[in-house]
Order: sequence, then C-alpha cells, then structure tokens
Amino acid sequence: MLDAHIQKRFGSVNGHPVTIDVHMKAVEGITVLFGPSGAGKTSILRAIAGVLTPDQGRISLGDTVYFDSIAGISLPVQQRKVGYVFQNYALFPHLTAEHNILYGLQAKTPALARERARELFSLLRIEKTAARYPNELSGGEQQRVALARALATDPRIMLLDEPLSAVDAATRSLLLEEISAIQRRSGIPFLYVTHNYSEAVRLGSTMIVIDEGKIVQEGPPMEIFTAPRTEPVARLVGTENVFIGRVLHHSPEDGISAIEIDACRVEVPYNGLAIGSPVTIGVRSEDIIVSRDYLTQTSARNVLPGIIRQITRDIDKVELVVFCGIRLKVSVTQATVRKLNLQVGTEVYLLIKALALHTMA
Repeated sequence: MLDAHIQKRFGSVNGHPVTIDVHMKAVEGITVLFGPSGAGKTSILRAIAGVLTPDQGRISLGDTVYFDSIAGISLPVQQRKVGYVFQNYALFPHLTAEHNILYGLQAKTPALARERARELFSLLRIEKTAARYPNELSGGEQQRVALARALATDPRIMLLDEPLSAVDAATRSLLLEEISAIQRRSGIPFLYVTHNYSEAVRLGSTMIVIDEGKIVQEGPPMEIFTAPRTEPVARLVGTENVFIGRVLHHSPEDGISAIEIDACRVEVPYNGLAIGSPVTIGVRSEDIIVSRDYLTQTSARNVLPGIIRQITRDIDKVELVVFCGIRLKVSVTQATVRKLNLQVGTEVYLLIKALALHTMA
C-alpha cells in the first residue's frame, strides 16, 4: 500500500501561497487523481517518484520508506522502483522503440533483456514498432512504448500522468482496456492522473479529487460523480446545474423532501433538514429528460414546464438551456432535437427523478 503525506510550498501567485498538503493512500487497483489543471496532481506524482522533494511529510510503499522529513530519508529516483508514464511520453527521440524499452531493463544479460523486451512488445501488441523511431510512431504506439518502458523496470507502483491526452477517442478506448488489463496482471498499485470523466469512471477503483493542492473528496468514481458532497466538488466533476434553495416540507413516509429554488419547486430524496433551512441541490444535465407533452404515467417526481432559451450544438450532443423558474442545462442527442423539433422558444416539460437531484452540504 502507498501511504503518502506530502506538504510542499511553491511560492505565491497574486499574493496567495501555492501549496500542496495531501495525505492519501492507494492499494492494489487503479487510483485516479482527478481535478483541474494546476490543482497539484502532477506534483504529487513527482514527489512519489522522487523528482520533487516535499518540504515535509512521509511517503512509503509497503515497508519501504521513500521519504521522511523527520527521519531525514529521501531515496533517490533510481532506488524507488517507480514506473512513470509522462503526459508527453518522454521517449528518447534518437532511440528506436526497442532501445527505448531496453534502456529501462536491468536484465543480467543482453539476451535476457531482449527476451523481456519482446514479451512487452507482445503484451502491448506493438511488435511492428521495434525498429522504428518515436517520430515514426502514432500517438497510440508512442503511448504503448512508453508503457512498456515503464513496465520494463519491474516497478512496485505505476504513475501515469494524463497518458491519453494526445490520442484520438477510438485509440483512447482501446488503451483504457489495456491499462486496466495490465494493472490486473501486474497486481501493483496504479496512480492515474486525469481530468477526463470517462477515463476516471472506466479505470478507477478509487478516485481522489484534488483542488488547489488539497483533497476535497475521495471514494468510488461513480459515487463522486453522482453524489458530490459539496458545491465546489460538484462543479469540479461536471455537475452543470447547482442551486441554493430552502426546505419547504418533508414526507418521510414517501422518502421525499420538497425544496423551493427561486420560482421552482422540486422534490428530492428525504434529507431531514430543518424546515426553512438553506440547501444546495445539484443535478447533471444528462439526468434530465425532455418531453413536448405533459406526462402523467412517469416515475419522475418532478415534471417542470419550461421554455428553451438557448441551444448549443456539439459533435455528439446538444445542450439546451431551459427556463422553468430557474435556468437548467439539459444534455440531449441530435436525434432528440430532430424528433421533438426543439427550437429556441419551444415549450417543453423537464422530467427529473428525485434521485437525480442530489443534496449537498
């Protein structure tokens, strides 16, 4: 198990100190470090690898202490047995793919080293790249070579810093499967840095949300995405609709609490808060269903009439802004827009299940 307590100050920006102060643990499986750019995710990896020295703290993996500021311990990088895959892969441009991998091998003989390299090429299905240089490889091939080079050192832990940011969607999907399979076979902890929602959910057994150098929530990825505990975390994990309302009344027998948000009234799972107390509510845009008709035969506790105020089209989805006493962002498909003939000014009904409305602290 990795146990890392890291404190590091980097000076200040606009008069505010920039610091990292985290205490995190990672066991077997893939632990995702999630957060915006500049949150401190890469610095945490660098401190674990030994590239960055904390001001204070302690970092250990099992019985091996990598760093202890009190005991005066700071193992050099080469003694930590850490595999590191950088965002830009950091392959040696003057070496072939094979020699990039051989560089990290510590086999007893050249023959054993080449045999191990062939095993890694086969594992990652990149046998045809062996004699090619990095500039002759695709983004996916470079990523596989970087993974193989990191694995060649027989690491006790793997650190991956946004390794898929430069590959296309189809390649990303394949590589996510490979990374997950490699972790299961190796049985060692993986720390995976990303701010991509789908990568976090597909890979992570645990997710640690980092913001401004601190841990703001941790747990299973889907639990955090669907039930963030605070408004800042909700916004970090992409909850597009966050509102402050007040408690109107409770129906404990139905498991429901009624909340008033400006001119809108919604029902959410029972929360037991005092009547009249303020409460923050969040709902993801994809958890809202759009209808042109008022539906009565539905399990949704909330059927809100509204008018489309804005339509924004993306490659694979459309975002609607619907005013129903509050402005709600709603994510739908292009097909839904065509089928329902949705336009700015169209009157619609928004269907929201109570369970989709999450109460935050």
